[in-house]
Amino acid sequence: MKNLIYIELYKLFGSTRTYVTFGIAIALMLIINLGMYMEGQEIFDFLLESVNEYFYVEGKVLNGYLITYLALNTLWVHIPVLIVIIAASIFAGEFELGTIRLLLTQPIGRGQLLGAKFIAMVSYNLVFMLITVISALLPAYLLFGAGDLVVFLDGIQFIQEATFMSRLGLALGFATLSMIAFSCLGMIFSLIFKNTLTSILLAMGILILSTLLQKFVFGVFSSWQPFLFSYHFSKWQLFFMDSVPVSSILESVGFMIVMILVLTLISYLKFKKMNITE
Repeated sequence: MKNLIYIELYKLFGSTRTYVTFGIAIALMLIINLGMYMEGQEIFDFLLESVNEYFYVEGKVLNGYLITYLALNTLWVHIPVLIVIIAASIFAGEFELGTIRLLLTQPIGRGQLLGAKFIAMVSYNLVFMLITVISALLPAYLLFGAGDLVVFLDGIQFIQEATFMSRLGLALGFATLSMIAFSCLGMIFSLIFKNTLTSILLAMGILILSTLLQKFVFGVFSSWQPFLFSYHFSKWQLFFMDSVPVSSILESVGFMIVMILVLTLISYLKFKKMNITE
């Protein structure tokens, strides 16, 4: 099993496609940081005009921690797109190249093969999210420095500089769990349809539909929110509130874990019943 995991990790991290997704994420973060460096102060002066009527804001509001928060907040759609590209290709790529038949003729249990690919997919998610956060935080810190964080979320939240890194770490862990759950969706589609592009489109279609239902909540749609991916994905922001709503976060963590288990189980059942000639 250990050798099988090494092989899957080698295939995943030896693929040009994997490093293209890393490069795109880094480029996006650098572009956002550069844009905020050039025009960010004017934008925030405009946004703070109404606040200054009621509060006296002392210190450097536009700092690296705020830029990091905003940069990550703007990529809530782009990050799943990049991640699902790899998740969908883990199995669909094998079907498209015809190598799946060779794999299935080897003395390897299908559960072991699925487990190895799942571990490789989780490893990719961990590395991708870590690279994304570092590429957002490092240039922002170098360009703007550190400082207290002011977040316009359910009112105005003031986060002390000393607690920012711990909150960012928790948000990173939560966001990574969310992306693993979404990757499992791409994985199951790749097993069913055996095509990378189809799997990506279906996974993104579900995310877009989920987002639309969440944004236009009215009447019966309001009861659907706890079952929407986007509803739970967005809760990483709650780690940047003065009083973190732990119960709400744990609810979403439970949802993500259940989705990972259910989708992985369905993938295993589908893969186990698959004929070698498919």
